[in-house]
Amino acid sequence: MSSPIATEFPAVGTARVRIATIGCYAQRAAGDDAEVIARFERSAYVRAANGRLACIGGDGLGWGPLNALTTSAEFEHARLAVGARVCLDTGAATLWRPRAFAVAAADAGSALATLDAALATVPPRGLADPLTSDSAGARARRGLSALTDWITVDARGGEPHEDVLLLIGLGPGLTPAGDDALGGAMIALRGFGRGGLAERLAARVLPRVAERTSAISAAHLEAAAEGEGAAALHDTLAALADGDTAAAIGALRRLDRIGHSSGWDALAGAVAALRGLR
Repeated sequence: MSSPIATEFPAVGTARVRIATIGCYAQRAAGDDAEVIARFERSAYVRAANGRLACIGGDGLGWGPLNALTTSAEFEHARLAVGARVCLDTGAATLWRPRAFAVAAADAGSALATLDAALATVPPRGLADPLTSDSAGARARRGLSALTDWITVDARGGEPHEDVLLLIGLGPGLTPAGDDALGGAMIALRGFGRGGLAERLAARVLPRVAERTSAISAAHLEAAAEGEGAAALHDTLAALADGDTAAAIGALRRLDRIGHSSGWDALAGAVAALRGLR
């Protein structure tokens, strides 16, 4: 989950930001005169005239499908306040795509065992922490359990149970924890060679997001439905598929830096999916 911060920068004129690396979804917002719709400490979300969203950030933000990365100095110089206008200059940008891994090596049971070993070094947070006991966490676990059960038992032609939809928009912030978890589940299903299940889950979830969550979270879910999310999540899943505990520890530490607990919440959804596959 993530929440915007206040900023004192004035919304004057149109800034041009030179982008070094851009995700394929952010690329769809490039070239247009876009409006800043949310500002965070290290990033700002913009909406282009075509309705597409991108997340502009400086050094350390990390790769992702909606991310358009520049230098920290240029990001600060742009002074992007909510309501400001900005144009993404992608003339010299490199297109980022998530890391792929060999599905033949991706056994869900061994992947979960590798994760358990890595979590002994990197303690989980958010929905990935089984000790989280607030009411939203309890509802989220009900939804995640229903997701696992569907993959385990009912996935042959059936739709995800209504309880899975409890996750949509669940939690505070512009990217609620429940949405992060659903995105992580879809990414894991595609990564582990179960694209059909990801498509059926997306068909149940995406038509409902417009009325139940934010536009920013909906954009991330759209990307996740196509199998794309934060690079740290992809790196974690690849390390688990390879059975590489050391690589998983490094990826989890990067995952820990995403939002307040967004990386961990996405991993919780991925784990729910892997438990079903196991």
